[in-house]
Amino acid sequence: MRKLSALFVILCVVFGSCKREQNFSVVPYISFVDFTKYGADSAIVRIKFTDGDGDIGLDPTDLSPPYNIGSRYYADLFLVYYYLDPESNTWKVYNNNITNTNSTQFDTMQYTYRIPNLTQSGQNQSLQGEIKVAIPAPYCLTGSVLFPHSPPAPQFMYKITLVDRALHVSNTVQTGPISYP
Repeated sequence: MRKLSALFVILCVVFGSCKREQNFSVVPYISFVDFTKYGADSAIVRIKFTDGDGDIGLDPTDLSPPYNIGSRYYADLFLVYYYLDPESNTWKVYNNNITNTNSTQFDTMQYTYRIPNLTQSGQNQSLQGEIKVAIPAPYCLTGSVLFPHSPPAPQFMYKITLVDRALHVSNTVQTGPISYP
């Protein structure tokens, strides 16, 4: 009876210590957590993510196509700015209406990030976690010198997308309405 009890305890410890393998899709899935403003200077956005094959993030040496500088996939996290148009009461992507083709400004206000390579070693490659990124000033449009064509909008939001190394594009989430500081 003692041997059987000892075997039972050992089996409970062995099976209890094993992690259950998560079965996530190989296409990243993201969910919005929060957007924290620090005055008009900067902000932090947090999202949660899951990825079944764990290929989130890029190494600093990942510069060959399609991850080369100038490529859409040089970055893997995208935050696109939208404003609430007070005339139509609809969300619109910001367009700077730049007519100078030699300009270095973007016509759409978008922040892009390269997430560090998060691939795990071992048999279970699935990942889940949280990404937290800082958005520098100006994180919203207020008619500043940097954005002279900015609309007089009372609220803004970001639509966020994550892309993994296999170029699977996640769902798009939005921050929800945010008031100007």
